[in-house]
Amino acid sequence: MNKVSIKTAIVLTCAGILAACTNLESTVEQQTPQTNNNVVPVKTTSNKLSNAYYRALIVDGVYQTSQNRGVSLELNSSVNMKDFETGLLDVSRSVFSTEEYYFQEGQIISEQTASSWLGRQSEENPDGLNPAGNGATDAESRAPNYLSQIVEQDYMIQTDKGFEIGGIAIGLAMNQIDYYTTKDDKDRIYTHEQKLDLAKVEENAKQYGNKIVERLRQTEGLGSIPIVVGIFVQSPQDSLAGGVYTFEGLSTEGNSVAEWVPRNEKKVLFPSDIESEDASHFANFKNEIQSFFPNLSGVTGVGYYKNSQLHNLEIDIMTQFYGETEIIAFTQHITDAASQYLPQNTQIEIKVESIDGIESFVARDQGTQNFTYHIFD
Repeated sequence: MNKVSIKTAIVLTCAGILAACTNLESTVEQQTPQTNNNVVPVKTTSNKLSNAYYRALIVDGVYQTSQNRGVSLELNSSVNMKDFETGLLDVSRSVFSTEEYYFQEGQIISEQTASSWLGRQSEENPDGLNPAGNGATDAESRAPNYLSQIVEQDYMIQTDKGFEIGGIAIGLAMNQIDYYTTKDDKDRIYTHEQKLDLAKVEENAKQYGNKIVERLRQTEGLGSIPIVVGIFVQSPQDSLAGGVYTFEGLSTEGNSVAEWVPRNEKKVLFPSDIESEDASHFANFKNEIQSFFPNLSGVTGVGYYKNSQLHNLEIDIMTQFYGETEIIAFTQHITDAASQYLPQNTQIEIKVESIDGIESFVARDQGTQNFTYHIFD
């Protein structure tokens, strides 16, 4: 068993989150393009943690955050927010090679534009993508909000003159349940749930995606830029498993996506009522570690499936922590049990947590046999 550094453990924990996981201290200066007649020094991160990551652009010494960051109807959980952003990176990798393209958060869709597009359509807001309100407040007849958030990611290429945009990815976060509030005559606030038909949600999402592509094409310089659109369906706000991207589409020219391709992804929460080999493996693992260390508050896992194959399993173990020697012994036993019971050829991430935070971390990359671990002081 190899012991990894705290830096490596944190990297594995946040796999897929570009800005937090890229070594921004190691940069290499590239071309200096002209912006508003001023020369702006542009650097890129020179190191990549793996071929799954993009090198990031740093303009004038500053990482460029999204122009519309924080403008949304808000995703319903932090889990959905994480999966929404990192999942779009996975959608983009199939079109924009991590070897040829550099990553920059969206710089085209402004805060004002995003706010307008996310709003309801009305005379005052003709560009709103959500349907016009009908005044109803009951879930059976109310016009719901289908679209919750838009995220833009820009993919840059390097030329003799510097860096220029080579592709755009747009993520559309759609509601499967529209949470909304009402007030009574005493200003008491009530929260309601409006369940939406998934087929209708995805149909609307495709229409929204085509409209956004058409609007982006009207921007100077974007007439023939590849635009990838991903449709993300949120999970319920009380679910420990986040949503998934259900469709992706590519527009290389014209004002719409040429074809919408199903992603065939799903998330499964373990323990699961679904009888499967993976569920049996998880149950055996859980029983083994609970028999060794009874002071556990809970053992849950989230499995990510693509094309019916388990690609990633994230396990959270909540425990009462009494001492350093206990957590060392427990972590070693977790590693043994994971090697014996959990599915092979699957990326595994296991966090042991207490009320004080993360106590230890165990991980195995896909296609490897050995686990690495770290004990947090």
